[in-house]
Amino acid sequence: MHEQLAEQAQLETVQMAEQETSRQLISEAPKKLSEAVQGAGNKLQGAKVAQAMLSAGNEKLNASTKQLADIKHMSSDQWRERKQMTHHDKETKG
Repeated sequence: MHEQLAEQAQLETVQMAEQETSRQLISEAPKKLSEAVQGAGNKLQGAKVAQAMLSAGNEKLNASTKQLADIKHMSSDQWRERKQMTHHDKETKG
């Protein structure tokens, strides 16, 4: 049980880091867009970069939010199954 809680905490930490990365992308995108609108460099390219940053940030944020919710709602049986699958993957790759 202790191992399960430690693994769950580690997975939650990873997903929270993903969310932070997503938030950084999302927060920097308006700056890029503003630079593009104000004419700093290639306007179209800057706007495309800002749009890509927003899209990537939103996708990562949505995925990590879903993963966090899934992690928090896993039952003990699901944890055992996940652990067995992970162990099997390591054996087949090793």
